[in-house]
Amino acid sequence: MAQHHDDFRLLLSALTLEEKIRLLSGESFTSAAGIKRLNIPSIKVADSTCGVRPSQHDSDMTTACFPNTTCLAATWDVELLEELGERLAQQAKMKAAQVVLGPNINMHRDPRGGRNFETFSEDPLLAGHLGGAIVRGVQRNGVGSCPKHFVCNDSEYLRHYYNVAQPVDSRVLREIYLASWSHLLRVCDPVAIMMAYNKVDGEYCSGHYDLIERVLRKSWGYKGLVMSDWFGTRSTVKAIKAGLDLEMPFPVHRGPKVIEAMQAGKLTQADIDARVLKLLDLRNRTRESHADGEEYSKIDKATNETARKLAAGGIILLKNQAGALPLDPTGTTRLAVIGEFAQDAVVTGGGSASCNPQYKIAPLQALREALADGSRIKFSPGVRTRRIIPLAPTELLRAPDGRPGMEVKYFNCSSPGNPILSERREKPNIWMLGEFPKGLEVPGSFIELKTSLTCPTTGTHTLAVRCTGAFCLYIDGKEALTGPQPNVTTEQFIFNHILLESRLDVAMEEGTSYEIRLVMQSRDHLTVGEPTPYAASLCFEDYYDEEQAIMEATEAARTADTSIIFAGRDGQYESEGYDLEDIALPSNQIALIKAVASVSKRIVLVLHCGNPIDVSAFVDDVDAITCAHFPGQEGSRALADILTGKVNPSGRTASTWWKTLRDAPSFGDFPAQKSDQGGPTLLYREGLQVGYRHPDKERVQWPFGHGLSYTTFEYSNLGVNVANVGSKATLECSITLTNTGSRAGHQVVQVFVTPAKETPVWRPERELKMFTKVFLQAGESRVVSLQANLRVACSYWDEAENQWKMEPGVYEVLIGDHQSSFVVPSGELWDGL
Repeated sequence: MAQHHDDFRLLLSALTLEEKIRLLSGESFTSAAGIKRLNIPSIKVADSTCGVRPSQHDSDMTTACFPNTTCLAATWDVELLEELGERLAQQAKMKAAQVVLGPNINMHRDPRGGRNFETFSEDPLLAGHLGGAIVRGVQRNGVGSCPKHFVCNDSEYLRHYYNVAQPVDSRVLREIYLASWSHLLRVCDPVAIMMAYNKVDGEYCSGHYDLIERVLRKSWGYKGLVMSDWFGTRSTVKAIKAGLDLEMPFPVHRGPKVIEAMQAGKLTQADIDARVLKLLDLRNRTRESHADGEEYSKIDKATNETARKLAAGGIILLKNQAGALPLDPTGTTRLAVIGEFAQDAVVTGGGSASCNPQYKIAPLQALREALADGSRIKFSPGVRTRRIIPLAPTELLRAPDGRPGMEVKYFNCSSPGNPILSERREKPNIWMLGEFPKGLEVPGSFIELKTSLTCPTTGTHTLAVRCTGAFCLYIDGKEALTGPQPNVTTEQFIFNHILLESRLDVAMEEGTSYEIRLVMQSRDHLTVGEPTPYAASLCFEDYYDEEQAIMEATEAARTADTSIIFAGRDGQYESEGYDLEDIALPSNQIALIKAVASVSKRIVLVLHCGNPIDVSAFVDDVDAITCAHFPGQEGSRALADILTGKVNPSGRTASTWWKTLRDAPSFGDFPAQKSDQGGPTLLYREGLQVGYRHPDKERVQWPFGHGLSYTTFEYSNLGVNVANVGSKATLECSITLTNTGSRAGHQVVQVFVTPAKETPVWRPERELKMFTKVFLQAGESRVVSLQANLRVACSYWDEAENQWKMEPGVYEVLIGDHQSSFVVPSGELWDGL
């Protein structure tokens, strides 16, 4: 272990130029370079806030899996998210990581955004304050946090290339997209911030001087490190002068290119030193830790308790008619539990925010444990939800040597008869990214996979391959399927596997063994600026009669007192790397819901999702709907707690649920489109009318902040006061909250402010400015007090002055159905946080 230095910045003069330049880039996918000569440690980084991932993308190592970020946002619970941050720091230390890459505080602009599940909200204040709570918790014990992605990475399609056609000083950016960051920096001080891939106003974020130096550092006073996303650096000189300190994951635009720029007089020693000082300061703010093999995946009781509280606190009861919920855990009500997600728990979304949980508990099992008599439940799996065909199960495969799995041989085209390597793999999957077996020529090589597959049933089954190069699939020696080299980027290879997949329906007999041989060529060129993918997978799914499955589900429901259907999406649908095409459920799920509803006495629908779902096709057919999100490894137990009334639901929507996709304000301007400027462009034509700020409430299914409880709350005695003057002036609110029902529960107190009528520009009719979460016993009352900086509560961005402006006039505070006015006596112009 390197000896810790009291102030690594004092080592600047001791570094050679080559060592300084080495510090400006990462040395691997998971670490920034160190200098052993001076005991400057490397910095290991790890994804993410839903579970601190191991180093390798394809690692089977497990980790504590927390709920996805939209579930965290739905808790509206600052204290609980700070507790999560502490658990994440503990998990990071187990993996010897010094910096956690998160939280992600990009906005929910459109309900199709692929990474919305790993971000918080459509509201910048909610996102900033909850994200800040996680940062504070992570950094309390020497682990750093790196919020991302600064700024406007609100879509996945062409995210490396699209331009957000908005000036940095537009109201849209300042009041929505940059605002989440300003709110975050008011409540925490992260060690690093990660830049977005995309452009803003024609400049890539990683080299955007106005964003990094003018706004982030000079106006807001941020002192920490600024880093690129992986392969997100697009320049050498511009990025360094703009203030980008660290290029990840290794030098593409740095290294020798920095030397060349200095020799050409385009960069100075002072330019380099300014960046290196930030990297040395990062070492000051973090501490080395070393993973213990036995501790690496240790299951910790306190961590699980936090995960369960987060899931239970974020699950939203969207609809509940005629007392459909809660279920009576001690009664004799017969239950039909329907849906594959009831048997195979959904825990996380896809991409870098996903993780391999330490364990999974099926909701079906959790419900049986929660009921006094688990035999009351009858289960039916319903329809399948698939975006890609799963890997062929190892238990069906035999390599030529008779052992489970497959044989893989690697050949160079220059010597096709002599493999340079032969191996057996249990899983039918080869996954290489820029690192290949010694001696394998890329391009100029191919691999051969051999196995025999014993069919479990008779029927027309699906074989599929996912290949990065041209391939030929043989069944019993006969050519069955061929395909060309797919035109995919490295990013698409990592995340969007459907682009690699080719399928074939094959009639097979139960118990018959079929010889499978797959030959795939390497890609015909190396990828420039990123590692080259080289991968092949053999996939299999047996035939499934969905009409019969729906019939069996309806029969189970017909004899039950209550039917519970599990539906929605999983990580195949919501993931980094691509956006949803629609927000409706798959047609087979809709058919299942409507068929079961037609025969059920009472029906409860459990939806797994990160993004809102268009429920218009069935919302009137069901009695209750809960949004269970992607709830992590304790999510099934938390859901059982909610359904049976052990825990009173307190989740509230952090983004608007629109009736249909066409009702979303961004519809028609998402994803990026080709433009006259030459590159793909995102137009924010809805302007400030994002989510609940949009004036047309008729388009809304469930509004921002919505969520039901098993008890009732009443507000009274709203008081509003303005204290102090100038930059320290505060808006103070107090209100009496009473639990008027028969159960204890949490209530989220949401404080909105309406603008002064004298304001000369359009402003939303209300904006969230404060919130808190309060627990009350049945019958209990409490005075809840909140306060906010008056400037933050009342100002808008003045595009003519390029400053924040607070107009004098009469404003109103709204809490529930109560409102009260207050007066701002004089106006102000100001900049900064």
